[in-house]
Amino acid sequence: MSKLLYRENSFCQNWQTVVTDTYEKDGLYFVALQETAFYPGGGGQPADKGSIAGVEVKAVEMKEDVPYYGLESQVNKQVDCQIDWEHRFDLMQQHTGQHLLSASFRMTADRETEGFHLGQDDVTIDVAGDKLTNKELIEVERKANQLLYDDIGISSYYVTSEQLARLPVVKQPTVTENVRIVEVEGVEYNPCGGTHVRSTGQVGIIKILKVEKQKQAQRIYFQCGKRAFETTKTIFEIVDKAAAQFQTNRMDVLERLEKQSADLQSAVKHAEELENQLEELELKEIMQTEERMTIRSLEGKTVKALQRMAGTAAESGKDFVILSNYSDKKLVLASHLEGVHSGSLFRESLAEFNGKGGGNAQVAQASFSSQEDLERYVDFLKEHYQSIV
Repeated sequence: MSKLLYRENSFCQNWQTVVTDTYEKDGLYFVALQETAFYPGGGGQPADKGSIAGVEVKAVEMKEDVPYYGLESQVNKQVDCQIDWEHRFDLMQQHTGQHLLSASFRMTADRETEGFHLGQDDVTIDVAGDKLTNKELIEVERKANQLLYDDIGISSYYVTSEQLARLPVVKQPTVTENVRIVEVEGVEYNPCGGTHVRSTGQVGIIKILKVEKQKQAQRIYFQCGKRAFETTKTIFEIVDKAAAQFQTNRMDVLERLEKQSADLQSAVKHAEELENQLEELELKEIMQTEERMTIRSLEGKTVKALQRMAGTAAESGKDFVILSNYSDKKLVLASHLEGVHSGSLFRESLAEFNGKGGGNAQVAQASFSSQEDLERYVDFLKEHYQSIV
């Protein structure tokens, strides 16, 4: 059994120890240590990173409650171990922050935490109940950060079953032996095996990012400490760039964006109206011709617009309507000729022209890898029409 230094001192960054056992698996040499400060992962918290005898730890496996660390090369029996401290301290800030945010949800909104995940980018908790109001979220976040400003001491210790029974723990532990309590003085007693900072002030900041519905709970995305600082810094940089684009200050960016959005929606609506008018004129021009087969290239038209126009022309009496958008390499055929199934014709012939598509009896559409292929297919359709009339 390894002595778990991280449970006694989460600020232990390097130590000397001896290798007590080893085995090979999947190209790695797994070693057990007499003493270890590497947190192996669990309880929502990822495993630590670091090195043993200068060799990076690539994986962690538990074997009969003993952590084994996977290395790419063998090491001597006596080893120096080093924690990746930036990674470890980040995890401690997030994990302790989670305890405090969950406590704030209990105290402020009467919501219990049902799940916790600490990822590389996102940290989440699932809190019970229906949708939270903005007022509730603001109050919870303020309470959580007030706990940081108060710089409350945090301690951890083991308790017996009798001692545990007398503590108002947040939740019952999943183990019956070696129950470790993480206590935030005057706030909570939490059965937890993870690593934590020494006082709430070391968390730095707790920031709720967003909320999503998750089954019968609400998933809260948040960040703490340096993560929250870096995210806030990035957001300010984005807002400042937007403010510079609008030649205004940060506080007026939202108003400018809302106005720009309204102007854009108005412009889009006007463009749609003009496009409809143009479509009516183009259809009128097609219908005024006496030709039974119509071929037109209409640049800028979407496939839906081509389908709509070709279908209308065919229904109004045209035999064969071939409309295309050469720049997008799209083509539509509409026909109401007896014995002609537009979709079947496309499915049977497109491969030869490096095209893909299909459709129903009246209207079919296709896309091509090049304009040359599209042009060849137009010639094919002309010849096909001439062969059946």
